[in-house]
Amino acid sequence: MRDRDQLFSSHTFFCLLKICTMADSSSSMPPEWNRWQHDSAKYDLFSPSVSPISVAELFEVSEDRTGSKQQLALDDVRLNDDESPLGHAQLRKNLASLYSARSAGVTHENIRITNAAASANYAVLSALLSKGDHAICQHPIDNVLFGALESLDIEVALWEAEPAKKWQLDVQDLKDVIKENTKLIVIQSPCDPTGTVVSKSKLEALIEVAQEKDIIILADESYRPLFHSLSPSDEDFPPSAINMGYRKVIVTGTINHAYSLPGTKAGWIACKDKEILEACQPTQIRIASAPSRLDELVAAEALSDRCIHALLGRNIRLCQTNLELLQGFIEEHSWSVSWVKPQAGTTAMLKFHKMGKPVDDVAFCAALLKEAGIFLCPASTTFGNSKSYRGFIRIAFGAPTSQFKAALAAWTSFMEAYESVPTVSQK
Repeated sequence: MRDRDQLFSSHTFFCLLKICTMADSSSSMPPEWNRWQHDSAKYDLFSPSVSPISVAELFEVSEDRTGSKQQLALDDVRLNDDESPLGHAQLRKNLASLYSARSAGVTHENIRITNAAASANYAVLSALLSKGDHAICQHPIDNVLFGALESLDIEVALWEAEPAKKWQLDVQDLKDVIKENTKLIVIQSPCDPTGTVVSKSKLEALIEVAQEKDIIILADESYRPLFHSLSPSDEDFPPSAINMGYRKVIVTGTINHAYSLPGTKAGWIACKDKEILEACQPTQIRIASAPSRLDELVAAEALSDRCIHALLGRNIRLCQTNLELLQGFIEEHSWSVSWVKPQAGTTAMLKFHKMGKPVDDVAFCAALLKEAGIFLCPASTTFGNSKSYRGFIRIAFGAPTSQFKAALAAWTSFMEAYESVPTVSQK
């Protein structure tokens, strides 16, 4: 474990500050990109949360509006600080119910509340990894999560997913990069930016490898359970990694993305292994403190039986509608763009090309912002090796459908000037 007297070294503090700043930008891009471009955008196809809702809209989707209003009656909320350091009790109980819906074994005692998923991930990584350790990370993956791993003084190997394989992970590739000192494997399912999931069969194979080598698995499930293109009846439908029978699985999540509450900074750490959870706790309490009482109350209500089913249904339908619109746009412009249709989450990777060459995705995104007011994420400057993702653009499709439709219309008009977009060498 990392020495406790090193937790607040200047290096650790500034790494955490950088990671939290990136997380607050609601994106996988460096914060500079967001700061100077977001305000000038007319259409936001960058932020990964599903269309944010107000408290009034949360009451509208509630199956018991009176009960929801009573739970969130601000006149009755005491703004004290006497909550357990583990986090709001009802929020933890509601989360435990989600994880235990299909299999028993997860209780509120297995869950710790943090200030968003970025803090949860950093708390886990910094508590469990130290100099000399080796970790393996799925790639591409949310850049904030990858940045947290890179900020530590350890060796990191990439478990690459490729578009030619529909962004699916290959367990043999994982075996090839495991070392004697491999301590942790990091995955994200559903994945930002690709929208793929680690299927049940892949999870089983991954866990078999991890068990054999006694390796801990960290599964970021921030976009779960937003499965808009998969059915729970599918044979390979992925359960939460925490319910796969391996105790050395840590799951992190957030209320921000799938539940339309990006302004509510509530995240969590869940693990059935008491020793691992206790090892993370000091770091979680000191570095990744819980969100405010108000954040926890709103998150608890959104995940309550009164609200969660209708809220998730709303968001899945919105993503399905917007994906159909996006697929229509891609089919109309198939001469210039290709993709692997996402299975879940709110993001996808589009590859733009011209005369067999990838376009300059940074220049393309800059031109789209300037000429059409569309704010997007160029992948080559975001997800590691720039050569691997030249021409790729990460798009978020969780915006209100009226805005998303208008954005695609503006993009279609812009495509009339597509010939002016520069290409880049594939070498």
